[in-house]
Amino acid sequence: MHKTYTESDTQTIAQEIIAAITASDGRATIVALQGDLGAGKTTLTKALAEQLGVKETVVSPTFVIAKFYETTHPDFDVLAHMDAYRIESLDELGPLGWDMLLQQPRTLLIVEWPEKITGALPADMHHFTITHDGDKRIIKQSAL
Repeated sequence: MHKTYTESDTQTIAQEIIAAITASDGRATIVALQGDLGAGKTTLTKALAEQLGVKETVVSPTFVIAKFYETTHPDFDVLAHMDAYRIESLDELGPLGWDMLLQQPRTLLIVEWPEKITGALPADMHHFTITHDGDKRIIKQSAL
């Protein structure tokens, strides 16, 4: 994926991402969203949550690090939303239950600021970089 879009197109981008990923067998499926402040990572996460049928209001988990939501999607029961911005060391992931979270089947884990925890992310994650120029956003899928 490599697309230019505006905020009004975010639901379409989210729909395309959900359609393009397949649930990992026996463990969490990871979508990593990388981009500067204001690039649209949380806005896209909210749209992904809506595509998954999440009924709660999705907010940035900057201060609590991770939030969990039930979905109505046929492939994912749980949406886990993690903001790694405040993570300073991979050792901080242990108390958050990182290893257990990775082993949760039917969970879609969205990680904002994945570059902060690169060493803890599996190679088969779905990595997207979002950049912005005024009202336009550019999303591209790539390796971290």
